[in-house]
Amino acid sequence: MRKLAELNQQAAALLFADYCQSQGLQVSVEHTTNGPVCLYSDDSSFERASLLLSEFLQQPNHPRYQAAAWQRSQTVALDGQKAGFSIPWAKIAKSPITALVLLLCLAVFAWQQLDFNAARSSLQLTDPGQLWRWFTPALLHFSATHLIFNLIWWLLLATALERQYGSIRLLNFTVLTAVVSNAAQYFLVGHNFGGLSGVVYALFGFCWLNGKLYPQQRVLISDPLAMFMLVWLVLGFADLLWVSMANWAHLAGLLAGLVLAWLIKPAR
Repeated sequence: MRKLAELNQQAAALLFADYCQSQGLQVSVEHTTNGPVCLYSDDSSFERASLLLSEFLQQPNHPRYQAAAWQRSQTVALDGQKAGFSIPWAKIAKSPITALVLLLCLAVFAWQQLDFNAARSSLQLTDPGQLWRWFTPALLHFSATHLIFNLIWWLLLATALERQYGSIRLLNFTVLTAVVSNAAQYFLVGHNFGGLSGVVYALFGFCWLNGKLYPQQRVLISDPLAMFMLVWLVLGFADLLWVSMANWAHLAGLLAGLVLAWLIKPAR
């Protein structure tokens, strides 16, 4: 093992080591008594880990590092922060499309609590001739758990895409992937479905493949997390989960996100 760096904050060292391990790099932390915390890396990971360390020192509070710690069932707090998986509220305020979709989903869910039948009949894809219905099922959620799960991932991934590619591209991405995933579920199963999951799967596919095609970009979806989402998709098709899922919407959204990652190149 080769010494990679010495850091004064133990929390920062642990956070960076978790991120490196989520990227498949062998980085470990060695504690010293009343001294700096040492980071070590094996020879095969040293060069890549050195580059990631430079990025980490510039933006140690970036959500991707807390996301890596969360994947490993840990939460790490840097000085001045509360421990936990944090949502980038300041960045959301600067991301109008991300905020708009968030507010629409929350408003529709509140409408469902007041008049469920009216909300469902107005937004589900029951009349293909009404063009807005190809999109609006993405705003429907049939439980608080479903809503929270989708919105957490929407906030994490959509804010990153909107910051990198701009609001117009995120808007186009959201509408296109919602229509594609909704159409797949409608034609293959029927109109009785809803949720932002198809768009979320599209974001997963886009962010994962984008990180593979352009290694210089910030990786938001690690290989283990991508594998977990694929296993979840397979379990849904096998009908082994305790909830009913729009499986074809998930699959179509994932494929749409992968295709868009091939077509859309990041800005220089």
